Amino acid sequence: MEELKRIGIFTKVVQAKSFSEAARQLGVAKSAVSKQIKLLEEQIDARLFNRSTRQLSLTEAGKIYYRHCEHIVNRAEFALDELRSYQNQPTGKLKISAPVPFGRTILIPVIKQLRELYPKLSVDLQLDDNIINVVEQGIDLTLRVGALQDSNLIAKKLCDTPAMLVASPQYIANYGLPTKPSALVNHQWLALSVQASPYAKTFLHKVTGDKTSVSLQGDLSINSVEAIIAAALNGLGVAMLAKVTIEELISSGQLVSLLPDYKAAPVPIYAVYPHREYLPSKVKVFMKLLQKYCVNASWSTLA
Repeated sequence: MEELKRIGIFTKVVQAKSFSEAARQLGVAKSAVSKQIKLLEEQIDARLFNRSTRQLSLTEAGKIYYRHCEHIVNRAEFALDELRSYQNQPTGKLKISAPVPFGRTILIPVIKQLRELYPKLSVDLQLDDNIINVVEQGIDLTLRVGALQDSNLIAKKLCDTPAMLVASPQYIANYGLPTKPSALVNHQWLALSVQASPYAKTFLHKVTGDKTSVSLQGDLSINSVEAIIAAALNGLGVAMLAKVTIEELISSGQLVSLLPDYKAAPVPIYAVYPHREYLPSKVKVFMKLLQKYCVNASWSTLA
C-alpha cells in the first residue's frame, strides 16, 4: 500500500513538474513529498529525477518507471469513476431476506417499486421464518420482526404494527368469545414454537389503563407464522399475530379481532444490514422505498 501511495505522489510530481506544486495539489508539505520520492528511489534502487534550482526532469530510469506508473494511476482513477457511477446508479444484485409472511406483505410491494425505478438492479429475495446468518449468506438487508437479539449487525427501526388477538368465526361459534384476557387460558392457544413457552403477554385496557398479564400454553405448536394463520383460519385456535400479516383477513371477515377493549404492545419491524459505513447504493435506495412504504401503510402505528 505504501508503494502505491508513492507511485501516486511520483506521478503527481511528474505531471506538476514541481515538488512544490505537487505538494500544494496533494495538500501536504513539500518535505513530505520529497521524503516519499526519496523512499521510492531507495526502494527501486534508481534515481528518478534530475534536480536543479531551475528545472526538474526525469532520468532515463524515471521515464521508464513513469510509463508504468501512469498506467497504474489511470487504471485506479478509472476504477474509482466506475465505482462512483455504480453508487449513483445502482446495478447488480440486491440480496434480501425476511420471514415468509412479512416478505409477502411488505417486501414484495417495495420490490415492485424498486424494479420500476431501477430496472438494471436484480433482486434475490429469500423468505425463511428462521433467523439466518446475514454475513455468511451474503445478505444485503434482512427484515426482522419483534425484539432483536444482540449482534454486530446494524438495525434501523422502520415502524410498529399492532399485535392482534384473532380467531375465526368458526372457532368463536364452537368455543365462544373471550371477554377479558384472563379468559384466554380456557381457549385453544396457537403457539409459535420460536417463542418462549408458556407465552406471556400483557394486555392494557384502553379506557381504564388497567394491565392484565396472562400466561398461555397451547396443545398445537407451529414454527411458521403462515401456518399459524392457516390454523387460525381453520378454526383450530386463538392466535396473537402482527396486523401487517392479517389485515386483509380481518377486513374480509375471515378472522375476527378479539378483546376490542384491550391492546397489547405493538410489534416492532426492523431493517437489518451488516455495515453502517459505505452502504451500497442499491441498499440505500431500497431502504428509502422501504421506509416510505412502512410509514404510510395502514398497518403501521409508529414511524
